[in-house]
Amino acid sequence: MKRMFLLALLGWASQQCAVAQSLILLDSPVKVTAETGVAAKTDPTSSGTPITLEIHQGTFKFRVAVRQRGNVSEALAVQKSLTGWKDGYLFVRDDCLVAGDDKRGARCVVDQVFTFVDGRDGKRLVHLGDIFSGDDCVEESKIGCALHQGAFTDIHDAFETNTLVRRAESPMPLLEIDVSSGELVVNLDATWGRNQERFSAGERCLTANAAERPMACTEGVTPRSAYLFNSVLAAYTRRTDQLMRIRAFARSALCDGDAEADCSEALRLSALMLASTRPGEKPRARGNVKTVPLAR
Repeated sequence: MKRMFLLALLGWASQQCAVAQSLILLDSPVKVTAETGVAAKTDPTSSGTPITLEIHQGTFKFRVAVRQRGNVSEALAVQKSLTGWKDGYLFVRDDCLVAGDDKRGARCVVDQVFTFVDGRDGKRLVHLGDIFSGDDCVEESKIGCALHQGAFTDIHDAFETNTLVRRAESPMPLLEIDVSSGELVVNLDATWGRNQERFSAGERCLTANAAERPMACTEGVTPRSAYLFNSVLAAYTRRTDQLMRIRAFARSALCDGDAEADCSEALRLSALMLASTRPGEKPRARGNVKTVPLAR
């Protein structure tokens, strides 16, 4: 009986696991290979398949740990279709594999981005960081949706989770990011301009009186979400005059008839949020790229 149980268990395990596989994703201008783990679950709705990519360049290589949905073969095929070049940048897709929009972070699916820069010994490949893949690239097999006319668009996710509003209402301005000397740098002026439509909608909501607010606060904008978004955007992009004007609406936007204790707590938390806003701060890095020197 014990032997039969062990055989059955081994048979079940063999169905749940897959043998490690490797695949060449690109061979020019740099070689990119991918290898899966040896125990990847075959259920596409599970935690997916871990994949290790190696990008060879000169005397070193980048080792990139990503995940993709599906079993080993499916995940490798997806990774191959989502690894490629656009306008001089190499994009490597990484999925957080969280199901359900209510649980997925704003930057669930990102691209690890690389490019060549000039060095003393010629061009060398550098890792710029991870960038939100963009809704178009998440829904379809596209590469480089976040890149447009030499700049990247990302999301300021520092306050995605907070106790003042639901995640969907959290202040998460779009960021316009340039590349300078092999690094990603947030362009504060472009970021301010990119968010003006949302900022103006929030301003209309904030300045409306109580009777006008049902018509002025539209498309999911509430006085509280408008105040948080506009104040965070102004603080992040160093718009001092606009921030002072917005903060005049703090009590009317955050309290709205609440008890004084609740009002004071909301005002305190919003002040802490603004105090921790760092102009030009980049989104939290996924942190799964390592540089490995090659043995000589």
